[in-house]
Amino acid sequence: MEELMNLHFTNIWWVIGVPIILMILDIITGYYNAWENKKVSSSKMRDGLGKKCAELCYIIVGLLFKFAFGIEIVMYFMVIYVCYMEIVSLFENCAKLGLPIPDKIKNKLNNKVE
Repeated sequence: MEELMNLHFTNIWWVIGVPIILMILDIITGYYNAWENKKVSSSKMRDGLGKKCAELCYIIVGLLFKFAFGIEIVMYFMVIYVCYMEIVSLFENCAKLGLPIPDKIKNKLNNKVE
């Protein structure tokens, strides 16, 4: 119980963990969306996983700036950018699946879903 009291959200593992969790959720919702619409495609999955690898590279570059040059702002910018992209993608996938999304958010998405 003592360990839980010392949990800090500024820990470096959150910088890596949160984007990876969001990426996994995006992959799951994207695959489920393709499954529901009978559009599962290995080439689209390869493209998507390639983009996820690029996003991980962004995070690694940010970590390099933090540890090599002591510039944390680059790391935080990269992580926030990746998280933002993943959250938008999650909203798009959920909207395509028919889950209720607030109109303010739905109107801002690339894939306008009625």
